[in-house]
Amino acid sequence: MANDAKRRIAPGEKTTDGVSKEEGEIRHVAPSDDHKSLMSSAVLIGAMALLEPELLVGMAIGAGIVLASGITSSIIGDLVRPVVKTTVKTGYAVATMAREMVAEATEEVQDAVAEARAEHEAGQTAG
Repeated sequence: MANDAKRRIAPGEKTTDGVSKEEGEIRHVAPSDDHKSLMSSAVLIGAMALLEPELLVGMAIGAGIVLASGITSSIIGDLVRPVVKTTVKTGYAVATMAREMVAEATEEVQDAVAEARAEHEAGQTAG
């Protein structure tokens, strides 16, 4: 239980004893796979730093990027999602307008072809 955290649990979440408890109840909760993965990475980075000290600066930069990515991904996601959504909506509107314009142009061309065919046939029967 040394790695376990004490916090409010979500509905249906498993606690260290494997039993789902009621929402809001404070219990010891097993660490998530993300935390286990992060701890494993930290241990490996620490071991490599002991074996190859000249790589320490690069490892520190890499560790900082990993830590920052967990924090910034939600912030960037919250900022980028509305922009992407607006872009998709605008693209859809433009595609719809383009489809309507092409349909109108196609209809006009078909009308012109039909008129030309009618005039051509009328000219052949008269001549």
